[in-house]
Amino acid sequence: MEYLVDGGGSQAIHDAVRPVLDEIQALLGAELGAVVYEPHGSGPAVTLASTGPQGFLPNEPVVADPVLPRRAPATLPSLEIRSRLRGHGVRLRSSVVVPWRDRYGHGAVVVGNLATPLGDPDAVLDEDVRRHYRQAVGRAVRRGRQAGALALGRDLRAATRTMAEAAVASGEGPAVLTAILASARELFRAEVAYLAVPVDGSGTYVFDEALGIRTAPFRRLRVQHGQGLGGLARRLGRPVCSANYAADGRLEAAPVDETRHEGIVSAMAAPVSVGSEIAAVLYIGDRRMRPFTSVDEELLEELAGHAAPGVRRRYADADRARALERAVREQVAYDLHDSVVRGLVAIGFEAEQARHRVREDDTATRLDTIARAAEACMSRLRGELELLVSAPRVGSVAASEILDRIALVPERDVVRVLELDGVDLELDPDAADALVRVGQEAVTNAEQHSGCDHLTVRVETSPHAVALHVTDDGTFDPASAGAPGGTHFGMRAMHAAVDGVGGRLEVGPAAPGTHVHAAVAPWPVAR
Repeated sequence: MEYLVDGGGSQAIHDAVRPVLDEIQALLGAELGAVVYEPHGSGPAVTLASTGPQGFLPNEPVVADPVLPRRAPATLPSLEIRSRLRGHGVRLRSSVVVPWRDRYGHGAVVVGNLATPLGDPDAVLDEDVRRHYRQAVGRAVRRGRQAGALALGRDLRAATRTMAEAAVASGEGPAVLTAILASARELFRAEVAYLAVPVDGSGTYVFDEALGIRTAPFRRLRVQHGQGLGGLARRLGRPVCSANYAADGRLEAAPVDETRHEGIVSAMAAPVSVGSEIAAVLYIGDRRMRPFTSVDEELLEELAGHAAPGVRRRYADADRARALERAVREQVAYDLHDSVVRGLVAIGFEAEQARHRVREDDTATRLDTIARAAEACMSRLRGELELLVSAPRVGSVAASEILDRIALVPERDVVRVLELDGVDLELDPDAADALVRVGQEAVTNAEQHSGCDHLTVRVETSPHAVALHVTDDGTFDPASAGAPGGTHFGMRAMHAAVDGVGGRLEVGPAAPGTHVHAAVAPWPVAR
């Protein structure tokens, strides 16, 4: 990479140029000084160094009015320099500008006073003095570039070595990701570093590992394609930086409130590719304003490339964990099928055989009930076992899947209507399970005991809540709306499911029939 301006954690150019700026400022007794540089075709002018109480940040993009001279030194009776990032600027009552250039661009040393004239502007307008300072600035910039490139190359090699060693030696995927983030934070001297990874096939990314992050809402952020800084980096396929995140007009649907609450002001994001796919997004950030440069972007892109083996390792570990989980789930499912399902078959068979031998109507009715109950339990259990084997509990669950699982309840002579009202958003598996348990119990109760002809199951989604409504046109049983700790087993089970994820449950009369309403947060809320 071409080290034309400072980048990464280096301030080599700033440190090399600053003594020249201090010397000119002292010679004229000036209050403020700045070294401004504009690379050819690489964006606006930036401040390589700055002094004074109203100075600028290193690499801060600025604009000057009037335009700074590019050939000969000049005294200016009035000069304003304004930041392109923030509402900051200085207006100099008098100033001296010494321009200089190299093959990469052109720059200027600016010194001046805010309210009073300079002492002796002619002191730097003499031909010999002018030549001396132009040469001094040029040498300082070249020295700084060489030192910065060497330091950055050394730091990058150390970072990649650390990541490679972690990928080879560590027995745990999270340890590999932590090594990547620690290397990134050290290389850029950044306050925070975090990694976002996909959770499903919908393009949603979540923060998998983070260093320096303090707030739970930021950790729980879910970033879609094109959303925020990371979404923009994924869409463009290259690093993206933002010195002032909250005011960056390029960002779509950015989580500004969560980022501001976390305190992050400036951040960068780069996609991490494994093969032809973007497998993660690597971020670094600071809680102070930090103008990033083209060197920063190239450095983060190279670091992301070196992070790819570690991210690949993380996916391999996740695949192994899913395979092990699936094997365990299959074994549990087969064991339950061999024991419980076969037992239910035997119960149903014996009840039917006994039904044909008895003469009392009451006993015959009870045996019919036992046989139907065994058949219903067997069908429901088989449906749950199928889900146990086919639907691994990783990542998230779509809201529509809640309806699909409720629909597995064995049907009776009741017309069912299942509706999704809102976006088919992803939610936490535990929250989805709670709504499924409530829905299955409510449907079973309605179809077996209420005498209903029609039943509606509706799932409503919003960014803050997912609600389940089960409404029938049968007879309302006040006992079904009892307290959570009452004797009604099904009611206790529904309350326990919803309470376990911090939701709420209400059961009451409809017009006619019964209405069951359960609501949960899509994702866990920090307490």
